[in-house]
Amino acid sequence: MTEIPVAEKALRVLIAGFAAPFTCTQALLTLWDKHASKPSGKRVATAQGSLHVQVAGGGCPAVILEAGMGGTSLDWALVQPEIARMATVISYDRAGMGWSGRADGPATCGGYVRELRLLLKSLDVRPPYVLAGHSYGGMIMSLFAALYPEEVEGLLLVDATPVSFYLPEGMSPVRRQQRKSNRRQARLGYLLSPTGLLRLLRRPLGARRLPKSLHKQAGAIRYRSGAYKTLYRELLQSEQSARELQNAPMLSEALPVIVLSSGTRGGEWSKGQRSLAGLTARTRQIVAEDSPHSIQIHRPELVIAAIKELLLNSYS
Repeated sequence: MTEIPVAEKALRVLIAGFAAPFTCTQALLTLWDKHASKPSGKRVATAQGSLHVQVAGGGCPAVILEAGMGGTSLDWALVQPEIARMATVISYDRAGMGWSGRADGPATCGGYVRELRLLLKSLDVRPPYVLAGHSYGGMIMSLFAALYPEEVEGLLLVDATPVSFYLPEGMSPVRRQQRKSNRRQARLGYLLSPTGLLRLLRRPLGARRLPKSLHKQAGAIRYRSGAYKTLYRELLQSEQSARELQNAPMLSEALPVIVLSSGTRGGEWSKGQRSLAGLTARTRQIVAEDSPHSIQIHRPELVIAAIKELLLNSYS
């Protein structure tokens, strides 16, 4: 497993100490954020720690929403209330993100599937489930469906990351450069986040264009140093996540899958989305022609309609 190198951990401590006045200011501002803006959900203890979760609605099957890298339960704020009208719907913050506790377990898809199952057990939310995952969260939900097919009645991939994007073999030069750039930025965020410099430069984590009513909550969690650390760990361990999915059993051919793809991203990304369209015999792709990557924020009605379709399939 690729973890954060010891030398980088030491460098982070050194930078924080060198910039002590700014580090203290960042710590105080983080405490103020926690006091000034309370989470809308609740903290739930699991065997691995505590997770912030939002549960709404009622009924079976339950719909589980998984955010992408750097994302939180707030990313589903425009989707969850509508789905709650017809089903139990759950969004949550992965360990180290949002209002959840620190992350000590593996930052891989397999680790997050185990973490999610512990959360569902703590909540006493039993299968079957309809799973929805955005971007990297789509990989997590795909692995869940592959490992526990008897528990899943539908899968929605919202502009999900294709497994091939994190595998070095066959990676194009353009993709290799993009991957290198992403890791460099995440590393810089990890090293500098304790000093508050990213707050000063307005380089927050999380989705853009959230409703104004959520700006205060989003601002309270976007500069937490633990979140930058978690994002960096997820990127460092992304190849292992892809291997976990690559080595998992094939999805059941009978599983209904909807691949909802952004129409504004071309090239390799579009090719990867088309490859997802053949996951099962009951997979179909919908292209949101005018939507950027975060379709659940830019075109939430499309995500809502797709989840409702999967729910109706499970009722029939």
